[in-house]
Amino acid sequence: MAATLEACEYVEARSTSKSSCRTNSTTSDNCSSEAEEDTSSAEDDIPTDLSSLGQPMIEIISPDVAPRGWAVTAVRAFEYMYPLSKKDGDSGAGSAPRLDALDAMRWIGSIQLVIFHMYLFEDVPKSWRRTLTWFSTWTQLFFLLSAFVLAYAEMMRKGKKGAEVSFLKYLRHRLTVIYPSFIFALLLKVAIGAKHTKFEWQMLPLNVLLMQAWFPLVDGHDGGPWLQAWVPDAWFLSILVLYWMILRPLSRFFAQRSLGFCMASLCGCWALSLLPQLFLHDNQLANWVGCKDVGCTTAIFVAIKGGALGYIHVFVAGVAASRVFALTCMCWCPDASCAGGSGKGCFALDSAGTPLLLRFGCCFGYGLYLAGILLTPFLIDDYHIFFHNGGMLPVMLLILLGAAAGSDPIAVWAFRSKPMLLLGRISYNQYLLQSVVHGWVVTSFGWDSTAKALYLPLLLVVAYITQRWVERPYSDYQRWRQAKGIKGCDDRCIEVVDVRCAVRCACC
Repeated sequence: MAATLEACEYVEARSTSKSSCRTNSTTSDNCSSEAEEDTSSAEDDIPTDLSSLGQPMIEIISPDVAPRGWAVTAVRAFEYMYPLSKKDGDSGAGSAPRLDALDAMRWIGSIQLVIFHMYLFEDVPKSWRRTLTWFSTWTQLFFLLSAFVLAYAEMMRKGKKGAEVSFLKYLRHRLTVIYPSFIFALLLKVAIGAKHTKFEWQMLPLNVLLMQAWFPLVDGHDGGPWLQAWVPDAWFLSILVLYWMILRPLSRFFAQRSLGFCMASLCGCWALSLLPQLFLHDNQLANWVGCKDVGCTTAIFVAIKGGALGYIHVFVAGVAASRVFALTCMCWCPDASCAGGSGKGCFALDSAGTPLLLRFGCCFGYGLYLAGILLTPFLIDDYHIFFHNGGMLPVMLLILLGAAAGSDPIAVWAFRSKPMLLLGRISYNQYLLQSVVHGWVVTSFGWDSTAKALYLPLLLVVAYITQRWVERPYSDYQRWRQAKGIKGCDDRCIEVVDVRCAVRCACC
């Protein structure tokens, strides 16, 4: 292979409670992971273990004599707030670390977008409107995070026998994660929404198939773009479906690239964020191609700012960042105990070898973000499209890699606390249902100060209910069906298509 991956031999010294890694030069083939097939996406709740967090405290207050009184209360309170501290080891059921701090980071991005969408009013002072506009730049996080986690799963799975599935099965697995909540939100919108236009009914089949963002379709009569139809906030899911089709080839490509190549790719992706700003500012691209009417200019604007063309570089950056994470923050542990006694070893987070910038990535990333809001808030006025479509990549990459590495204080003490773990689980449903809940509140109670104050708590409750009684039961059913070997009509159709494609490819 052209590039090499640093592999570390993990040696546990029980007398000093420390571990060290002996660096060995080897190819990335030798460091292929035995990660389990179901290592999931950000939507699948990918966690990292935290055994080192709770153990020191328990050792101090739990000597040979059983703890009493305040000590027992302190231990129980700590274990309640940090449930991951009771886990043993650094891996999941397979041999790749699980990254659960990422869900809390996603919730923070999601809640900022909700606040921007629902509380940007004309009566808000200009300084606050600028701050809320900065909140809108977190849309790109969904594409970056999805690419990072799925590419991480693919790279850690590399080399495992039987792990490769067909394209259709892979896409079906991804849709299984996101589709139940989406179709639930769509049904709610149809049932309790206001009167719908003819254009919305025409867009309904595309919405059901999650194809509504594939084409910049515009309502010529009302002048409204497609993203205003039905569930407006689900447009990013439609784009992700397109991106998932190229994820595995991208992962295989970057899995063989060096650290320098991946860093250069990240810089290139950030530079490409200037293109949407160049094309859309003052409708430059529309003027270049001779578009004059509102429908044409709106279609161009939607295709770039809210379409697949506007975020492909962000998605590629997420895949490249996954490779950077593997090269800088992880090491290979040949210790048999870390892989459930299989003797095959596993990947582990290398806290000691992680670069300082990534070890405190969340602190640096959020610090830069706050500095931009407080010191240069005016930049968002003229360069909103740049920051919205990839300009925030340096900030979000620092936060993403810092949360994944697991050593950052924010990741350890905030993202892995029980409240943030819960909020992280409902972050997807919270974002997806924001306009549905808002529409119901406005229709039923209006949008006065009381409704504005109760909106966010109500949204959190509805998001939790959806996650607990819609998304989770369906996921459990799918796992049960897979364990029992039960095949539905969709499985049989996919098998027929796969067989026919294999026969045709063999003939070619």
